[in-house]
Amino acid sequence: MITQIDIANFGSFQSFAWKNSVKDPTGAVQSFKKLNIIYGRNYSGKTTLSRIFRTLEEKRFPANFDNPAYSLHHAGGTIAHSQIAAGGFNVRVYNKDFVQDNLSFLTNQQGGEIKTFAIVGAQNIEIVQELEKHEATLGTLDAKSGLRYDKMLKEADQRKKSAKATAADDALTEKLRRHANDVIKPNREYGRANYNINDIRTDLKHVRVNSTKPLTEEEVADKKALLKEDQLEKIGATVEFLPAIETLRTDATALLNRKIAPNVPIQELLNDSILQAWVKTGMSHHRHKRENCAFCRQPLPSDMWQVLDAHFSKESDELEAALDNCVSEISTEIQKIELIVTVKGEQFYAAERKEFDAANSSLDKNLKLYKAELKSLAKALNERKTRLFETMDAPASDFDTKKIADDIALINAAIGKSDAKTATLSKDKDAARTALRINDVANFEKQAALADDEATLKLHKDAEAEATREASDLAKQVEDLEKRMETLRAMQKDERKGAERVNALLGHFFGHDGLKLKAVDGDNDSGTRFQVMRGGKSAYNLSEGECSLVAFSYFMAKLEDSESKGKELVIYIDDPISSLDSNHVFFIFSIIEALIAKPAKNPDGSNLYRYGQLFISTHNLDFLKYLKRLSSPNEKRGGTAHFMIERSGSPSSISPMPAYLREYVTEFNYLFGQIYKCRDAEFAKTSPEPFYSFGNNLRKFLEAYLFYKFPCQDDANNSLERLQKFFGDDHTAIALVNRLSNELSHLEEIFDRSMRPIEIPEIPKLANFVLDKIYGADKEQYNSLLKSIGEPPREA
Repeated sequence: MITQIDIANFGSFQSFAWKNSVKDPTGAVQSFKKLNIIYGRNYSGKTTLSRIFRTLEEKRFPANFDNPAYSLHHAGGTIAHSQIAAGGFNVRVYNKDFVQDNLSFLTNQQGGEIKTFAIVGAQNIEIVQELEKHEATLGTLDAKSGLRYDKMLKEADQRKKSAKATAADDALTEKLRRHANDVIKPNREYGRANYNINDIRTDLKHVRVNSTKPLTEEEVADKKALLKEDQLEKIGATVEFLPAIETLRTDATALLNRKIAPNVPIQELLNDSILQAWVKTGMSHHRHKRENCAFCRQPLPSDMWQVLDAHFSKESDELEAALDNCVSEISTEIQKIELIVTVKGEQFYAAERKEFDAANSSLDKNLKLYKAELKSLAKALNERKTRLFETMDAPASDFDTKKIADDIALINAAIGKSDAKTATLSKDKDAARTALRINDVANFEKQAALADDEATLKLHKDAEAEATREASDLAKQVEDLEKRMETLRAMQKDERKGAERVNALLGHFFGHDGLKLKAVDGDNDSGTRFQVMRGGKSAYNLSEGECSLVAFSYFMAKLEDSESKGKELVIYIDDPISSLDSNHVFFIFSIIEALIAKPAKNPDGSNLYRYGQLFISTHNLDFLKYLKRLSSPNEKRGGTAHFMIERSGSPSSISPMPAYLREYVTEFNYLFGQIYKCRDAEFAKTSPEPFYSFGNNLRKFLEAYLFYKFPCQDDANNSLERLQKFFGDDHTAIALVNRLSNELSHLEEIFDRSMRPIEIPEIPKLANFVLDKIYGADKEQYNSLLKSIGEPPREA
């Protein structure tokens, strides 16, 4: 059931918000009910409102409406103007657009036509039973039964679960978007300035597919250091060194172990190696140079050289020379050690420099051990020189030269890596940025508990999919049953029955046997068409009243066609009494009551309404009075509501119908209320219509009021007699009332009056004067009139 309508832009309605306008005196917002009576004067916007409902029926907008926009609220949600094709309501609207579209012959008898329609023909028991069975299965929304109601519930459940899934998806997406935009995107270490939600999803997938583990702090530091590196020159040279320790140790050991003996030994020297070394050294300082001892200044013995030469043989000289040579070779090896590594740490990139420094430090340590090994060997050789005639053991050693080779290999590997990096630095930096970014995403996945969010989202998605499937299955069942029912109804179609039904309505309700519709076969297989007949002949030149009767009878009969019968219809009837006399106005009310409003009875005695929702609008107070008598559903069955459409200034608006119109529907009460509104000139600023209608309203009200007060007119030739009796000797008042009531209600003889604004200041004066006279004449009647229009009684 449609409950409210917001109209942003549609014809005379502009920026109309239901909740801001349709409020009762307590401020409570009112809504459409099952039965809705709408009153509005001509050009107030009634037809415009009916056209909005007709867009739901026709699934299209009327021509020449710029940018129409509205929203219809109903129990199941909201229908925007852009959703009219899928509105879901079975709407039938009677207004002048309906007449133009279906009965154009009535307004254009030369080129117009009356469209045919088919209603259910001779009843087939099996078809009827199947239709009733399907209709019971489908049920109705109002009765909250059947597949239609189940479908509505499932669709509501689906929307609810879809909203939860969307909310969960939005929350996860927002979490990813914030991290992508606020953390990764601004970080230049991650490289990409245009990083977005799609990129973080790609990186997250990479982390999961490759089971990426977070980097260690050291790895992160290395990659960040790489990003700061400038490109270096290639080192090129490598470290080369082959230790000679094995050869030197072999030679030294042989010399230390070599045995020699003097030809004529000097025992004293043999017993004292230091003395022997001292003498050996002194020989080179004295032979052929001195005759005296350089130490004691005494003459050297004449046979000293023969004695010493006999002790120090050629063999000892050769051993000493060999020892000196071996020591020299050791010294040369020690000198090589100092020149092994010529590269510096600053020639390397950060990561490789770390490797170089570690290997170079280890090499330096091992070279020191190697140097100590060499020096120990040299020391033993020098000591043998002082003890030429004594053998010695070589110093013990456990030094492994492989350590030096391993260190050199590591240094050369670092050189190779650094040189290789010079060629690939740009790519290495890109790889480092990617690795840092992927590491960030891997850490974020755990810290943000994305797996939990995704599990929640999956639950909601699964629930949404299940609800969607169930709603789709129900929608398919409803669609299949409705299609089957359309097929069954098509089997009952009979277009001639449509014409017969219109004629029956014209004859039964309006007593109009002169006009009939006749279904005639068209020429050249053009199909059946409807023809208006009068007295057995084609009828032309129909009066406006006859056109109204035919059109409304056609509409009522069409409610029984195969496209409408059996459906829960939303019916909108807009001012069906145009150009009709009072008898026919009553007949229009009677046909609405008998065929639409009056409920049938269910087997249990409860009311069965023949419509889903009913709207009737009118400008005619007599018709409004009749509509008050319509069979009205109680609140439990949907209720009845009364509204008024007004057009104050430019835009139209809807409001609850005032109590005096809703409860005391007579033109007399209405006219009194309109005059009462004009007592204050300020009211014209917001609602000028009563002021423009004041002359007409005053004239009609006084005619009625004075007739009942003075039913007997003594002088038939005196048109002012009743005014004179009412106003007494106040001739000025009589003249003013007579002038305003005539000038403001007639323009044919004073056309220039329509070209000037109405005289607002005079109207409140006259309105108050007339109201005061009524109050003075009969206070009780005056207060009763006030009560009928919802105003408090006047105090003296």
